[in-house]
Amino acid sequence: MTEFPTRGDHTRAEILSAARRLFISQGFNGTSMRAIAQEAGGRAVAGLYNHFPTKEAIFKALIEEQNPYGELFAIFDEAFSRAETAPDFMRAALGAVFEVMPRHYDFIQLVQIDMREFEGRNVQELLTDELFPRMFAVLNRVQTLPGLKPTDPLVLLRLMASLVLGFLVTEQLAPRSIFGAYSRAEWSALLVDALLDGLAAPGGDSASERTES
Repeated sequence: MTEFPTRGDHTRAEILSAARRLFISQGFNGTSMRAIAQEAGGRAVAGLYNHFPTKEAIFKALIEEQNPYGELFAIFDEAFSRAETAPDFMRAALGAVFEVMPRHYDFIQLVQIDMREFEGRNVQELLTDELFPRMFAVLNRVQTLPGLKPTDPLVLLRLMASLVLGFLVTEQLAPRSIFGAYSRAEWSALLVDALLDGLAAPGGDSASERTES
């Protein structure tokens, strides 16, 4: 039986949406419960406490409920279903992630707030309880496909995370005049190729060594 959102569900969603905007624009400490109530349609502050006992509870709910991980795992499942080799998976999965994650940069900003204000404990709980177990299951499946040398899934996870987060940060911060020479799809292909194929020249010689010889 389909359950339809209640008025309380709508109110809760409005509170979270308002808090998200304010936390990102004004910071956690710069946002009061009164400001959230006003941003959420001019509500009474007391009404917020019917849904969340504290401001931190609102922030924790944002981290838990409005993260992009469900969308990412759908991407991984789709990539795995089509992949014949592990490199096929990596190219398809990371290529899709590079397209999706820039739309969720505000979540990365919430993560930064969590690190500053709460030493990252809300994100760490999410990673430990949900993301890492599911991600290790994905990577163990990927390593059943041909095409990758044996690699500790922990190393593979950190490599992928570093590539995606580095891409997001540099895309947001760097002027278009620097990285605009390639489209997002081209950057995806170039970065994933660098991850899979490495940067060392064939035979291990550097360009200078080959020139001198």
